[in-house]
Amino acid sequence: MHQQHGAALIVVLSLLSITLMLGLSGFQSALVDERLAGNYRASTEAQMGAEQAISYAWGEGGEHLTSADFVPAASLEALESQDWEAFYPGSRAGPCRGNLRCPFRYVRVGGQYYIVAMGAIASDNQAMASSLPVVARVEFREIPDPAFTRGLLSAGHINVTGNSTLTPARYADGSINPSVVHANSIVDISVPESQRAYITSGADRMVDVPLPGERPAGEDVSQCTRATPPPHCYKRYDPDVFDEYRNRSGVIRSCSVNLNSLRHGDTVYCEGSLSVGSGSVEGKQITLVATQDVSMSGSTTTSSPVNAEIGLFVVAGRNISFSGRTDNYGVFWAGGYVSQSGTSRLYGSIVAGNYIQSSGGIDFTSINNVTNRDAYIEAEPRIVSWR
Repeated sequence: MHQQHGAALIVVLSLLSITLMLGLSGFQSALVDERLAGNYRASTEAQMGAEQAISYAWGEGGEHLTSADFVPAASLEALESQDWEAFYPGSRAGPCRGNLRCPFRYVRVGGQYYIVAMGAIASDNQAMASSLPVVARVEFREIPDPAFTRGLLSAGHINVTGNSTLTPARYADGSINPSVVHANSIVDISVPESQRAYITSGADRMVDVPLPGERPAGEDVSQCTRATPPPHCYKRYDPDVFDEYRNRSGVIRSCSVNLNSLRHGDTVYCEGSLSVGSGSVEGKQITLVATQDVSMSGSTTTSSPVNAEIGLFVVAGRNISFSGRTDNYGVFWAGGYVSQSGTSRLYGSIVAGNYIQSSGGIDFTSINNVTNRDAYIEAEPRIVSWR
């Protein structure tokens, strides 16, 4: 009888051991499943964060996105192969909060534009789980830079003595350009009362002004974080403009030219100040570029002012000056000021980083028929693929 009791004890202990082992095995399996579920959840959240970053970078319909936002990259494949530790530094912060990080980059590879984003569950910038890179390819349509179709645009002030007239651009749908003259500082110009509606100043709103070259040392960007930043904070400089023309195939390197001697498609580049003689620009697309000043002597004429195509594009790193009574057809873009001595007619547009000044009246016609492709930008973006 005692032997049977001992055998029963052994059987019970064996069953308890087996049950314990099964319980431990089940517990370990549950822990593994929980970790797997946690890892899957973290990976899913990271991937969703990357997609959220793409949407954030794209913005509301991409309407504020321009090709200037994209920086050159050696290759898309190299970027896609980066892990979190390599991708995170130097990327822009996305909208994610807490332990979820979702940085992104705007990159340009050749003529292709991409938004690349990654997501990660991270603590102290150490990723516990990260996503694969998400890539959206963006295409732009080329349109005339809106800055060059609005009329007289100054990041400083506009001062014109004498009586002037303003004729706004009229578009195909019958609408007209609502602002023909704008300065981020003050505007002092005498026009008929009916034309005052075409004039705005910094008191109405501040306008982003694109400019060629480097920002001058005297413009303190530290002030641009103020609630009401000074006018120079609304300047946007493009330091690569001159490199583009300097290295252009077939460029004419000269600092003194006459418009009559130039042909359709010519680009003139001057490392310094450029002197330009008068001549006809009828039917021609001509680009004149100087790293410093441009001096326009005489008129740039055409025989059909009402329906004129604007094919002349003049770029100055510093100032553009017109001398004498002149009729000018073109887009004139200056990092500094634009000045005119004497009464003049202008068909096209002026964009200046400092001021626009005329010592005589100006008959200004804002024409939106800009044909010179150098005055175009890549805009109106659309996402063509997402992976």
